Amino acid sequence: MADRTFHKRFNTTARVGVVVFALLAGYFFWVKMAIIGIFVAIIIVGMIERILNTTYTFKKVKPIDRDDEMEYLIINEGRFSSNRNVPVCDITSVHTAKTFLGLDHCLVIEYGHHNMVTVQPDNEEAFEKEISKRQ
Repeated sequence: MADRTFHKRFNTTARVGVVVFALLAGYFFWVKMAIIGIFVAIIIVGMIERILNTTYTFKKVKPIDRDDEMEYLIINEGRFSSNRNVPVCDITSVHTAKTFLGLDHCLVIEYGHHNMVTVQPDNEEAFEKEISKRQ
C-alpha cells in the first residue's frame, strides 16, 4: 500500500493565536522593549513553522526488532520536534474531542496500553477511513 500524508488543519484558533502574538510583538517594539519583542517574534516563528510543517503520514516500515513490515502513523510536528511513531495495529479507538473552550476540535487516537495522541488533520473523514483501512 502506498504512503498517505495528511496535513494539519490551519484553523481559526491558530490564526487568532498568530495574530495576537504578532500584535503583541508590534506593541513591544512600539514601546521600545525590543528584547521582549524579539522573544515574542521567535515564538511567532515557532508557531508558524509548527502549523505549516505538521504532517501525519501512514507508512509501511520494517522495525529493527522484527522481520516483517508494520504500518505506522508517523506524526511529524516540524523541524523543532521529534517524530512520533504510532503502530496502526495498536490503535484501539479514534474519537473527537473539543479543545480551547469548545472553539475547536481534534481527533484523539488511543493506542497501546493507555497511550494517547491528538491530531488535527485537514480531512478528518479520509483520515479515519485510512486508519480503518490499514488496521
